[in-house]
Order: sequence, then structure tokens, then C-alpha cells
Amino acid sequence: MNLYLNIKERIRIRLYKRYSSKTVTVTGKPVLNQPLLIKGEGKVRFEPGVSIGYPLSQGYYNTYTYFDLRGSASMISVGEGVKLNNNTCLTADEASIHIGKNTVAGVNLSIQTSDGHCLSPAKRHQGNFPKYSVIIGENVFIGDNVIILKGVKIGRNSVIGAGSVVTHDIPENVMAAGNPCHEIRPLS
Repeated sequence: MNLYLNIKERIRIRLYKRYSSKTVTVTGKPVLNQPLLIKGEGKVRFEPGVSIGYPLSQGYYNTYTYFDLRGSASMISVGEGVKLNNNTCLTADEASIHIGKNTVAGVNLSIQTSDGHCLSPAKRHQGNFPKYSVIIGENVFIGDNVIILKGVKIGRNSVIGAGSVVTHDIPENVMAAGNPCHEIRPLS
């Protein structure tokens, strides 16, 4: 049974690579344990040692990692040794997402550089909405089911607790969690 599932996952990885946009410039090559689908236009850069997907975590066989680059100015940069667990979704909307070296993320991570629309009802369908880059420092630990919103900077070595919604900057070397995410205590 395990051999069958491993073969099935390898086939899925190849299919999603084929379905990915040819208008995105990709440099570097991550270790793919789960399918990665890249759509849109822009640039994706993988440093050495990046790993995507983890066979022993939930969603391994029925989800995939999704990078959505909305516009030629969009960029996703993934630092050396970064580990992204299953069902990660990164949406760079005319802005950039940078994940620092040796960062580890749990399942169901979502990072967005915009709201995708204006919050004002009168302007909601006009398409002109704020877009801000997201920067995650080196050696950050991000728990399961975390959402990181536009313009956020997370300092190096910090821990973001499971289920957090990160709406503003988090300093380095702290434990933070909640909705909205806030600093709980410094890390020793």
C-alpha cells in the first residue's frame, strides 16, 4: 500500500509541475515531497535545501502547495533550509514574500500581500487596493493553521503559535500567538 501511495504522489508532483505557469521565472530547485503548483507571472527563488511537504503530516496525500504570483512585479523568495509543511498557500499580489533561512512552517500556512479587494463597499469592485510585502526573518517557527497578512514583518528566531492570524509586525526572539497575533513573552 505504501509503495502505491508513494508512486501516486510522485505522479501528482509531475502533473502539478506541468500545470504550473510558464510565465513565472523559477530559480533553484526545492525538494518536493508534495505537489507544488505555481500560477501567474513574476519570480520565485529557492535557495538550497528548501523542502516542501511532509509525508507524516495531515493533508499529505490530498493537498498541495500553491504559489500565486499576481503580476510581473510579484516575487516569492524562500531562503536556505526552509521547511514548508503540507497545504501552504503563498499569494504575492504585485509585492514580494520573503521567507528567511531555516524557517519551519506547519500545515495550512497562508501568506498574502493584499486583501484581494478594497474593504470599502463603494470601492470593492474597482480593483485598486493596497499591496504590501511580507518578510519573515531567519529561523522562525510557524505553527499549524497560521495566516500572515499583508505588510507583516516577523523578526528572526520568533515563534508564531498555531491558529494565529498575524496582522502586524512581530519582533525578533519572541513567542507570539492569537487572533490577532500578539507577543506573549520573550524567548530565552
